[in-house]
Parts: sequence; structure tokens; C-alpha cells
Amino acid sequence: MIISILKIVGIVLLVILLLLIFILSILLFVPIRYRFDGSYNEKADLDVSVKWMPVFLNAVLTYKEDKLLYIVKLYGGVILTNQEGLRLSWIGRKIQSSTSKKEKEDLVKSDDTATDTVSDLPVTINKTEVEDNEESIKQRKRKKSIITRIQEKIQSIIQKIKHLIQKIKKINEKKDALIKVYHHKRFEIAKNDVIRYIKELWRGIKPKKLEGRIHFGLEDPATTGQILGVLSMFLVWYYDNITIVPDFEKACFDGNLSFYGKVRLFTLFKIIIKIIFNKNLIKVVKKVQTIIES
Repeated sequence: MIISILKIVGIVLLVILLLLIFILSILLFVPIRYRFDGSYNEKADLDVSVKWMPVFLNAVLTYKEDKLLYIVKLYGGVILTNQEGLRLSWIGRKIQSSTSKKEKEDLVKSDDTATDTVSDLPVTINKTEVEDNEESIKQRKRKKSIITRIQEKIQSIIQKIKHLIQKIKKINEKKDALIKVYHHKRFEIAKNDVIRYIKELWRGIKPKKLEGRIHFGLEDPATTGQILGVLSMFLVWYYDNITIVPDFEKACFDGNLSFYGKVRLFTLFKIIIKIIFNKNLIKVVKKVQTIIES
């Protein structure tokens, strides 16, 4: 009897475990798809959308005729929007109520702070007491000799100079320590790892297709040429699909751009795990943080 119960419990736990693994796999491997369509010719015109099927996420943002409209749906219900006439789902209402509650708490805290500040203000002193205090201060100032005032001024300047020298020494010490970390072998390894992570991240999130036309020009033709060089360097992967038309005669900007792609949470999760368990990177970050905070 007991063995049969344990078998049933084991089967149930195994089914639950497999179900959790299945759900986690869907969340990690089903991609988040994004799309961007935009153009500019005296006015901006944008259409941005993000979709993720496991939770039926559908986010759409549009900017047309100087109007920004957005709507975010989760499990088919609206959770965020600025469009009138759309009813929020229970998740959206919960998010809205929690946001409103937080804003009210912040407002109450600010009011309490203002009240405390007012309550801490000193009691108003009548006019005669103020005049008596001012007269006594003037008398004390008259008693001080000119030599004493000069000595106090010189001493104050010396203290400020000493404080400045100490600050400069600390800055130099931190600079030398940071340079030492920079030239260390561990920093070089950590830097190469970060570059590798960035490349891996870019491969995971870069648009699958990008096309468009960019026509631009600045008042200074040399600056136009410099920006053309930077754009050509960044768009090297999509050079055949992007047309860049520089204008060396006048300042102008217009064009259009559209791209779409997808990103899997597994890619981001994998890079985060690599960063967390990268001993060289962690040690370098901690060392730099210690130097800065010292």
C-alpha cells in the first residue's frame, strides 16, 4: 500500500517536473520577435511592434502626425495603453492600481517631509532681540584686531591648500592603482571575455533583415564625411541593403529604415550565466570598485 502511494507521488512529481521543464524550454527558446518601420521627411513616422507567443505578448507603438500611441496586450488582454475607449484586463487594472498606490505613498512621504521641515524651523525672534544680537556681534568684531583677522585668514587658506593636496594625492594613488589593474594580465583576459560576450549578444539580437535609405548633410562638409565613415563602419553587415546618400552642400536629413529580427531569452540567459561565473571579470570589477570607493 505504502509502495503504491510512493509510486503515485513519484509519478506526479515527475510529471510536474517534466511540465516545468517544458514550460521553461518554451520560455527560453521561443523567440521574441520585433519589427521596426520608420521614416522621416520633415515629420517622423514610426511603427514598432514586439511579439512573444508563450505569453501572447503583443506590444505596438506608433508615432504619426506628432501623436504617440501605444498598446500592450498580455494573454489577449490590454495591460497598458494610452488610447481612449480600450478597457484594461484585470492584470492591467492591477498594475495601474499598484502604480497609483505607489504614487500616493510617494506624495504622502513628500508631504510628511515638508511638514517635518516646517516643524523644525526655529521660533521667530522678536525685533528687539535681533537688534541686540546684531549689536553684540558688532562689538565682538570690533574687539578683534586686524592682525588676528589676518592670521585666521592665512590659517584658513593653509587648511584649504592642505585639503587640496590630500585630494590630489588620493587621486594620484587611485590613478596609479587603476593603471596597475589595467596592465594586469587578468584585466586583459576579462576585456577579451567582455568583447566576446558583446559579439555573442549582437549575433543573438541583430536584425535578420535591414533595409532603408538615409540622406543627410551638415553645414560643415568635413563633419558630414566623418559621420559617413562612422555609419559605413556600423552598417558593414547590411551595406548592400542600406543606401547612404551624403549631401556636402547643405544641412538636411530624411530617409526611411525598416528591419525585423528575433531574440531568444536563452541567448541572454547564457551570457548572464557566463558573466556571473567569470572569475576574472568579477575580480577586476571588485578591484576597481574597491579602488574607487577607497
